[in-house]
Amino acid sequence: MSWGGAVAAMVSSIKNNALAKRTKIFDKEHKGGFGSAPTHDKKVSKEELDTIKSNIQARASQRKRRQFIALFLSLIITLFVVLILANLALDFLSKY
Repeated sequence: MSWGGAVAAMVSSIKNNALAKRTKIFDKEHKGGFGSAPTHDKKVSKEELDTIKSNIQARASQRKRRQFIALFLSLIITLFVVLILANLALDFLSKY
């Protein structure tokens, strides 16, 4: 009958976890988390906003193009390696 303390600790842990689940996210003091980034409340004119948007879109399209080229080259290299290995396997099997 020496497990009473462990059971009491388990029950209090379950109660505390249930209490934490009942609290609202918006009621907490610290609203930030791992994904919260600092915000900047800087006023930007319409023209500057358009140039920023176009810069972001240009960088995104360049990144997408680079990813496509890298994927295409990796597929070509993989196909080349598979064909070489298949040719070697056929040569090895033709000996026997």
